[in-house]
Amino acid sequence: MSFIRKIKKGNSVYLAKVESYRQDGKVKQRVIEYIGKEEDGKVIPKKTKQLDFNINKVTQYLDILTIDTISKHLEINDILANSSKYILALIYSHLIKKVSVYKMPEWVEQTEIANILNIKKISTKDLYSAIEKFSEIDFAIYEKMLSEKFRAFEDDNRIAVLDVTDTYFNGKDADWKSRRGKDGKYDKLIQIALAVTFKNGFPIMHKTYEGNISNMNIFLDMINDLKIYGYDSIVVDRGFSSQNNLNNLHEYNLKGIMGIRMTSKIGNEYLAKIKRDEIFTKQCQLELKNTKVYINGFDYQKGRLVAIFNPAIEISQREKYFDKTENNRVNKYFGYSLIYHNLSITDKEAVKYYFDKDIVERSFKKVKGPISLHPLQAWKLENIKTHIKICYLAYTILSYLEFKLKPIGISATTALNMLQGAYKVHIEFEDKTNIEKVVTLKKNQQLIIDALGVVYKT
Repeated sequence: MSFIRKIKKGNSVYLAKVESYRQDGKVKQRVIEYIGKEEDGKVIPKKTKQLDFNINKVTQYLDILTIDTISKHLEINDILANSSKYILALIYSHLIKKVSVYKMPEWVEQTEIANILNIKKISTKDLYSAIEKFSEIDFAIYEKMLSEKFRAFEDDNRIAVLDVTDTYFNGKDADWKSRRGKDGKYDKLIQIALAVTFKNGFPIMHKTYEGNISNMNIFLDMINDLKIYGYDSIVVDRGFSSQNNLNNLHEYNLKGIMGIRMTSKIGNEYLAKIKRDEIFTKQCQLELKNTKVYINGFDYQKGRLVAIFNPAIEISQREKYFDKTENNRVNKYFGYSLIYHNLSITDKEAVKYYFDKDIVERSFKKVKGPISLHPLQAWKLENIKTHIKICYLAYTILSYLEFKLKPIGISATTALNMLQGAYKVHIEFEDKTNIEKVVTLKKNQQLIIDALGVVYKT
């Protein structure tokens, strides 16, 4: 039986038709004919008149099939049944290649997306029409359905981590004022609040806000919905810190861990009580991922105020202060940071929880990086929100891929990159019959699809 496989010769990679045979009791392979060459991640088919077949097309396949398999497992395909398969095409493209809507039809022709989704053809008009229709749906219903699925995979499924990111937007509907973004540039922004599960970073919900809404107000809005979703504990950084938000925790009967801003009042009333020789001891030491810190806690507003001393940060902050690049800190307390918690756990456990909250920051990096939530400019505001929803669903698939691949130690983005080389080859014979073959998989590619339960025809 013959099949298609990759063969590396020097710096080149070729597609070849090969067959197996037995010699001296051993199974060997021989090349029947070279049928194409891979260059810069693309396959250049070779047509020949001497043989009884031609390579009509080589398409990107197994990475797309993998994404579709996960989407079906999460029932995203069913959830979007009343919307559009074109939205699924946009979701899948966000996970594979950064392609604009205008270039999508051309790129789709190089892939198996249309065949997998059973779409005859994808046009720019179809995509924009789908975006318009998708903007009209009640997306919160979809979010809640997906959130309920993910809760089954969390050991402690009542803790949410909340953070906010922003992206620039110059659309005609942006009637709010410009402000400074995280990179220091002044422009109009859209803010995206994202809540994820504590352990695996599964998405719970998201909301979009105008660029001038404060984190304190976003916090109040989000905890109301998280309470409805069944979450009773929340972890946030000090960007959400305010007396009002501490009061809101208690008013909503929520447990939480919150970074606290350093103030002269807190310094004088609490940190001044800490003696260096008492905190700088083995008993107060706590080992985190990349450093060791020393902690001391106090009763504070129906919970605990925990002072965290990091000697390495103290040195850095003193150097900045002396260089006059940072002179607004209470200089007696270099190296200290603060958190508040009202959980029934020790102060050391609370600090560990707080420093593990970067799960949501990593989520944003995936949304802004591999999933491509880029600065948005010329669209209508509703279309921008739809684009964010598409990114959200793409992250939903990516987070579940990450979860399923943990046992084999391969990240979701690495796995998708590895699978990009698993092409489907479309072969036509002289009698006009056609067959499709998938190139022979490498060991790590087979490992990935086995872990994910992807089924395909060779």
